[in-house]
Amino acid sequence: MESWSQLRIADALRDSKVITEFQYQDVLRAHRETGTRITHIILQKRIANRTKINVTLAQLGVNDLESYLIDTELLEKFREDQVKKHMVIPLFAVGSKVYVSLADPSDIEAQQMVGFASGFTQIRSIEASPDDVRNLVNKHFSRREAINQAMREMQNSQVKGETAVEDRRFITQAVSQSEAPIVKLVDDYLTRALEENASDVHFEPQEDGLRIRMRIDGHLQTIETVPVTLIGSVTSRIKIMSQMKIDLRMVPQDGRFSRAINNQEIDFRASSFPGIFGESLVIRLLKRRFLIPMESLGLSPEILKRFESALRSDRGIFLVTGPTGCGKTTTLVSILNEIRDPTKKTVTLENPVEYQIDGIVQGQIHPQAGFTWAKGLRAILRHDPNIIMVAEIRDQETASIATEAGLTGHFVLSTLHTNNAPGAIVRLLEMGVEPYLIASSLIGVLAQRLVRVICPKCKQEYSPTPELTATLGIKEIPSGLKLYRGTGCRECRHTGYHGRTGIFELMLVTEKMRQMILRNAGTAEIEIEARKNGMKTLREDGIRKSLRGLTSLEEILSATQDHTM
Repeated sequence: MESWSQLRIADALRDSKVITEFQYQDVLRAHRETGTRITHIILQKRIANRTKINVTLAQLGVNDLESYLIDTELLEKFREDQVKKHMVIPLFAVGSKVYVSLADPSDIEAQQMVGFASGFTQIRSIEASPDDVRNLVNKHFSRREAINQAMREMQNSQVKGETAVEDRRFITQAVSQSEAPIVKLVDDYLTRALEENASDVHFEPQEDGLRIRMRIDGHLQTIETVPVTLIGSVTSRIKIMSQMKIDLRMVPQDGRFSRAINNQEIDFRASSFPGIFGESLVIRLLKRRFLIPMESLGLSPEILKRFESALRSDRGIFLVTGPTGCGKTTTLVSILNEIRDPTKKTVTLENPVEYQIDGIVQGQIHPQAGFTWAKGLRAILRHDPNIIMVAEIRDQETASIATEAGLTGHFVLSTLHTNNAPGAIVRLLEMGVEPYLIASSLIGVLAQRLVRVICPKCKQEYSPTPELTATLGIKEIPSGLKLYRGTGCRECRHTGYHGRTGIFELMLVTEKMRQMILRNAGTAEIEIEARKNGMKTLREDGIRKSLRGLTSLEEILSATQDHTM
């Protein structure tokens, strides 16, 4: 049974006149950016209604069950024990027909159960693999039972006429019990986030319910929306776990907690933000990660060789730049792991400490207690360090202290938020750091981005459009080279990508560049000199990775649209 990819579904819906050519391009673009299934995007954009989409999919024989827009009201007619006994998932109903998918299509008893439970006289079976049916049954019914049970408990408290204060007390007691439905529900989301390798889970109150989203490979994906009546319970559960104050709702709060999931001890950082429909919460998974060797970051052999030569210095400052979430901290700790030496003292200042490294002293700032970046860095300098890592430079005071430390015999590593490597120099000058300090202490700058890797399970050769290659500045694809993209499959959550790697731009400071810094040269002039000295831009490094079949040209374009100042 051939699996239907998201690209094939989009093509079929276009050929069936459900969507136009213009809508087809728009839907594909949204799918690549978010990973959301084609049919869900069509419904969200109100291009076609639920019934038309479902009927067309059934007529085409589409066996990707999660592409069907499942009728939740139909699901409510079935008990969990019924569907799990026969492994049948009801999908939708039209007229007198109900469409289902069975793990065993020959199961007559299952078909009779469907007719009796749903009240429909005609049953149509959609072919799919038993594993797909089983996965969808578990996904919809296990979590639904936890939601329904939680709602029953809430309704029982309201029937008893409890006051708002008593109701809050009920929620607090309920969500503190390990067997409470809300506990199971929240734990399920955390487990799924770990299994999906998500970096964050977002709980966002909306007018019609609580939207659950996860950031996977850097992109937010909607998981589901739970009933609005459970917003308070889910919020309270998370705040209790994170040791936040439950009754403090109009002020942002932060918290932390640890959980054992799938035999792994995972640290979580939570934050709340008051919104018009309730408190929005974000939980970040701080996995106790293994250190990534420098050669596994995605640095090309050419960049890695030049990079390693810069790290042999005993003094000066080296910066890693890029936007939030581009992997700067991972790169910094990989560098520390590479250069650590038992004969030297290494001290870090972080917020928070995400990786634990043997043999070095790691510190964490506490702004509420007055322990800021600048104060922490001054304290580090009194501890006779050889190597210093300051996880982030945000202000003039920290920047000046860091560059002075590099000038006075320390090797300093830190990060800045700039779009490219040459822009780091201008940013330091804008912060108010003296040009002579930058010129004398700066060794080099590594700019980076994270790009998604093409899923190996659904990787297909394709030809890019002339407009795309022209935008990227590619004059001609070398003869014999093949370009690839992912069409979408279960393995990659139908995004066409699985995992991420880095693209890099390494600028080493030359003597001529030091003279340019002293006379306040602009970014463009510094970039010209850097390129003369061998620097390849982020986009150029990304294109080389695309030509090697690692990622797509579309992903490189998306990741480097801001790579120039």
